[in-house]
Amino acid sequence: MNTLEKLIDQAPNLAFEMSDNTPVVRLGLIATVYFKEGYLLESKQKVLECFDRFKEEFGQHLKGQFDGRYKKLTNESFKKTTLKILETGANEQYEWHISSAPTASEAAEYSLSALNSFEVHGNQKRSYLKITLPWTLLQEADGAARYQNWLLYLCNQVKAEHGYGGLSSILPYDYDSYMPMEFQLAQQFSGLEVDSMVHNFKRELLNHIKGVNWYTILGSYFAEQLGGEDQIRHAFSGRGDVEVLSYDNGLIIRAGELPELGEKNEPLPAAYVAVNRVVKSLRIPNPDQLHTYLPYGDGFEEDSTARWYARFDHEDNQLKAPARLEAGQPCSVTGYWFSPAQAGSRRHFQQGDILPSFSGSSWGDTLWYWSGE
Repeated sequence: MNTLEKLIDQAPNLAFEMSDNTPVVRLGLIATVYFKEGYLLESKQKVLECFDRFKEEFGQHLKGQFDGRYKKLTNESFKKTTLKILETGANEQYEWHISSAPTASEAAEYSLSALNSFEVHGNQKRSYLKITLPWTLLQEADGAARYQNWLLYLCNQVKAEHGYGGLSSILPYDYDSYMPMEFQLAQQFSGLEVDSMVHNFKRELLNHIKGVNWYTILGSYFAEQLGGEDQIRHAFSGRGDVEVLSYDNGLIIRAGELPELGEKNEPLPAAYVAVNRVVKSLRIPNPDQLHTYLPYGDGFEEDSTARWYARFDHEDNQLKAPARLEAGQPCSVTGYWFSPAQAGSRRHFQQGDILPSFSGSSWGDTLWYWSGE
């Protein structure tokens, strides 16, 4: 089966309903971006433009909103909340969610959420903007392109500093009871982003990124830490399954044409592992627990959180391939390898083949990286 066929086959196993048919866990597509200075009026205006566009495109699906409390979304309440946010001061926080879920106890197919920072905190907290769309969008001819256009739009609107996008378990606004399900699914599928407590990372992600998914967003600050745009593009030049896109404030790395679930009994998604290998140094070194409140059973504690963040680090052990090999050494595992020392270098080697060297490369020594079977 190809990637989309696998997704279609597994999707029913990643959704849960209550006895009254209320959906409480859905498989969805998300994009979450973090940005600076959410307290500025200009920033608020840009965020509200995102809400206007979202309502214009998906308004027929939208039924509820959270603005102090969860309530029905109407044209009048939408306008009222817009004006209220524009009138907030630099040290007032606003939180707004618009959603296809009519109540706080139902998981949404469509939603847009925002939470801002305070001026008094300066550069010590981040604001975030998050979109949720149904995974079935990928079955439409232009669905993947529509999702990507939305992700690029959000990044440009708020000059995103970093973020991520891909598949995730979507929980209700009142999510506490369903965190154990999010935890269990994340143990089975490495491609699922754990994002129920997105608001918890605003301080932790000041100088680090959360990690890798289908899309990994790197603002200019983070791109420079990896050597800049040219170096990043060069690092992936040998791979046909990784694309580097530009936005106004940085780069977006896409791992594969479509997102992957990464089922536990299968090899890790090769493109995700390749991106992780390049950006790993930017990741939170000592992450706080993904779930900080566990009243209803199993969830992410300290050890399981650390394992989740490192979930794409273990491919070399699974495949019995080293992280890298120097030119002149024999290939240790039959399959595809690539070297950032030369563009388009990805090629197939048999175990025992001597890995070649590229002379005169500005990259320096020729190092070969595992790229998949």
